[in-house]
Amino acid sequence: MLEKELEGKIVVLDQVRDWKDAIKEVAEPLLKRGDIENSYVEAIFNKIQKMGNYIIIEPKIAMPHARPEDGVNKTCISFLKINEGVLFDGEEEKVYLIFMLAASDNSSHIDILKDLMDIIDDEDKIEKLISVKSIEETKKLLKGKER
Repeated sequence: MLEKELEGKIVVLDQVRDWKDAIKEVAEPLLKRGDIENSYVEAIFNKIQKMGNYIIIEPKIAMPHARPEDGVNKTCISFLKINEGVLFDGEEEKVYLIFMLAASDNSSHIDILKDLMDIIDDEDKIEKLISVKSIEETKKLLKGKER
């Protein structure tokens, strides 16, 4: 299911200027589709400023998210793979994989989150996702087809 949700919403970049740029890049496919508003991205920046790096959910993995009322038009997810990684302020380890999750209510994102957790809990798959360099390789891994 996750690969279907991510169709057309996977971005692979060699590098980004900083973590703020990374969040803008992962948000771009969702903004273009009208799934989220700019206010959603701003809410994430504001929450990071207030709460710190709450979006880093595992080493090397971030999941920027905010509340449905912060500008979500449709439950959705996008994915950014940064080949060189990006360092968040105050962190010692780079983040390479960023999944932006936006939920239109308090429950519609549960299935997406379950699928995402299956990936995040698979250390081997995470290492492979970090090592691939293209969107096509990324899609194959997310579909479960090893390279």
